[in-house]
Amino acid sequence: MVPPIRAFVRLRRDGTDGRCQFAVSPGPDGSVEWVAISLGGEMGHLDIRLLGPFEIRRDGLVVQVPGRKVRALLAMLALSCGRTVSFDALGRALWSDDPPQRLRGSLQTYVGRLRRVLGDDAVTTEPAGYRLDVPVESVDVLRFHRLLDDGKLEQALELWRGEPFEGSLSQWFEEHEAPALVERYLTAWEQRTDADIADLQKLTTRYPLRETLWLRLLSALRDTGRQAEALEYYEAFRAHLADELGVDPAPELQAIHRSLLGTKTAGIPRDLTRFFGRDEELAQLGQALRDSRLVTIAGSPGTGKTRLSREVAARNGSRYADGVVLVELVSTPPHALLTEITEDADVLVVLDNCEHVVDEARTAAIQVLATYPSVRILTTSRVPLGAPGEQVFRLTPLAPAPANRLFADRAALVSGAAPADESTVDAICRKLDGLPLAIELAAAWSRVLSPREILERLDPLLQDADGTMRAALDWSYHLLPAPQQLLFERLAVFSGSFDLAALEYVADLGDELLRALTGLVDHSLVITDRLPDGGIRYRLLEPVRQYAATALGEAPSIRARHATHFLAVAQQGDSDLHGNDRGRILIGLQRDEGNFLAALSWARSQPGDTGLRLSTALAYYWEVRGFVNDARTWLEESLDRGEPALRAVALARLGRLAWRQRDYEASTLAYQESLDLNRQLGDDPGTARALRNLALVAAATGQAPYAVDLCAQSIAKFRQYGDERGRGWTLSVLGLAYCEQAAWADAGPCFHEVREIGRSTGSAALTFAGRLGVAYIAAEGGEVRVHREELSAIVADLRTASGLIEDPEWLWASMSLAASEGRVRASLRLAGAATALSRRGGRMSDATTVHCDAIVERLRRQVGGRTADRLMAAGRRLTQDELMAEALAPPTPTDRPLSSRELEVADLAGQGLSNEQIASALVISRRTVESHLEHIRQKLDLSGRYEIIAWALSRSG
Repeated sequence: MVPPIRAFVRLRRDGTDGRCQFAVSPGPDGSVEWVAISLGGEMGHLDIRLLGPFEIRRDGLVVQVPGRKVRALLAMLALSCGRTVSFDALGRALWSDDPPQRLRGSLQTYVGRLRRVLGDDAVTTEPAGYRLDVPVESVDVLRFHRLLDDGKLEQALELWRGEPFEGSLSQWFEEHEAPALVERYLTAWEQRTDADIADLQKLTTRYPLRETLWLRLLSALRDTGRQAEALEYYEAFRAHLADELGVDPAPELQAIHRSLLGTKTAGIPRDLTRFFGRDEELAQLGQALRDSRLVTIAGSPGTGKTRLSREVAARNGSRYADGVVLVELVSTPPHALLTEITEDADVLVVLDNCEHVVDEARTAAIQVLATYPSVRILTTSRVPLGAPGEQVFRLTPLAPAPANRLFADRAALVSGAAPADESTVDAICRKLDGLPLAIELAAAWSRVLSPREILERLDPLLQDADGTMRAALDWSYHLLPAPQQLLFERLAVFSGSFDLAALEYVADLGDELLRALTGLVDHSLVITDRLPDGGIRYRLLEPVRQYAATALGEAPSIRARHATHFLAVAQQGDSDLHGNDRGRILIGLQRDEGNFLAALSWARSQPGDTGLRLSTALAYYWEVRGFVNDARTWLEESLDRGEPALRAVALARLGRLAWRQRDYEASTLAYQESLDLNRQLGDDPGTARALRNLALVAAATGQAPYAVDLCAQSIAKFRQYGDERGRGWTLSVLGLAYCEQAAWADAGPCFHEVREIGRSTGSAALTFAGRLGVAYIAAEGGEVRVHREELSAIVADLRTASGLIEDPEWLWASMSLAASEGRVRASLRLAGAATALSRRGGRMSDATTVHCDAIVERLRRQVGGRTADRLMAAGRRLTQDELMAEALAPPTPTDRPLSSRELEVADLAGQGLSNEQIASALVISRRTVESHLEHIRQKLDLSGRYEIIAWALSRSG
């Protein structure tokens, strides 16, 4: 038999080019046949759009699908993506009630044309029909259903571009698929709480007999004070209904009509711009107005209290016979409220901007509620009124998604187009803490600047805006009594959130602090965040903090107190990170990251060693977090400012960071200088640690005998003053040095002793290190049972000491075990996760790296590079719990290697033989061949026959 020949041909399809692999095999008559194997790389991101004009895009580019029947075939397969569609069902979709006599042959012709567009692997032939093998997310109809099922109405509705299957794929789609889709679409609009009037007007035009849409439109017009317009729409609908169906509007619409004729007050002025987000807040405030007669929306300046109150009133105003009364307290005194209400009024009163007349507003509200039993009051204020029975609703900034949509909408109003740079818009909104007023001010600059330019100039743009933001904050600031003003200014030194301990030390206000803090919280200038453990942290929104910083000025004494406090926090955290509760400590330190950086930035410009102390204390935390480059930069910049004892410690931290980066020369220089300083100071513990550090670098640079000698000196010193944990860590380095020499018999006892020292001293990290070493030695010796036992104990440790999970060594130990047990797919997934963790800053010994790289390379050859890449990518997406479960999963039948017969079948498939030809060559049935191919696919995690052929070719070549 002529061996297959592989070739790569550059093709151009639909404006794109790609690499396509072909195999050449002899035909049955001796001629040469070219068989397409697979498109090189991925097929690209495919987007099949059926909710509107038929359109296919690959990686954003439109793909032409020639022929109506080919488009109908793709649409039908896409609606059942990943599932087999029968030949009969496809026949009905393409030819309705008149399918051709040779249905399967005709379908095969169109499937061939479709494969030429999408690639051969996209459509799979099954005994009962065909299956489209693309991700479900590639089909807009399926995304639409999933989003609706998840309650994400707005995202689902955004997928619609017109009538479904527009362009008449076939009459069958219009009769059998489109009606159900349209019904779900309209039901979603009816359920959506934030449908604006413009949308409803368009929908009633497209679906003029849908009464529920007319009900929503008329209600929205009535609730926004547009009664005359609502009456015109009602009359137009009533006439159309009579002409088309000869019936009257439904009772609900007639009731709306009657309420329009009898409305006493329009109440709420019409807003000219769209309202975004706040679905949950609207529902909660609607319920609050049912439960309480006085509800206050309290929030920081610029959070959107006024706009939200009007939206609440517009959506709930129909519940009150006399509508809504709006009293804007900026221009109207509170007592004027009494003249707006009659004795038997059933009305919702909105009191806007109460903060500058809180006492008068409270008095007026109490008097109105006591006098008029059917009245309810909704107020907006930066501080609660403090009236009996008041229900306070604290308004927070917008969530990221509606904040981004708000920016895009306001930018489009001034520039004519929504910004395409979504990531930059997201960065702008996050920097502005989701504050609606600040976002609108920033978006207004879209008339002359791009989103990137706005982001780069954000601070001065806000300061130079029309003064709206500053005026709002000026008002709040000047309402504060002196102690609250002083505290507000001093809070500007914090970056991000802070706890009460930090506040007490930095603010230095003594007994006045809690009263002043309470006042700032009441005035919505300070935000409180409750933690899962019940603790509370405080923060200023970033635009508010910038205002406070301007009021504070330089304030060197306050900034010095801030740096001193967070130096103490960092030093305590550095000590605690070496304990058994590292996961909790990491979370706490992460909350203060902004303050650490602010303190460092300030200390860098000051004389003294605060910057070096702080960067030294944070070095290990940054290392664990993966910020090795930043940590090294901070240390190097401040290294010349400390006295010898501090420099000795800082140099040791610097040496470790350089070792992490495999900069062994710099690491050795730093460690050696640290050793010299410790010896000069007579610091025996410091000397013992420095000797161990030098041994670590020596082992990594091929100087194993020197490393062993250094470890012996270090161990002797640790023994001298009884530091068992110190001795244990040096023993772990000694074990690594032996591993570098492949002296497994010497390394094993070291790691066993490390494990025992960890147990006896209660050090989870030391026990973890010892177990990893024992597992590594077991893997090298082929002791699979011992390897699994140690790994089981390691995973148990991870569940109780979560901070250890950031060490990639346990994942490499897991992938090594999986490979030893024949769990090829699990091993590659774990390797992918380990690689990702290592890239984030995790460091492995060189011996471990060599061992694991060899395993990955062997597995890549076994399953093929493309499959290996896919499995490793899947591993990077696994959660911590999934990784731990994967590490200890037992082998399954599909983990077994291919049998000799399965290898024969794969090789013959790689030579281009059909199933019938393979069956004939091996003297087995076709069904047995199909069974073998399915086993091969499962064991190698391949998607279909073409990937099996590609794998066989890569194996033979």
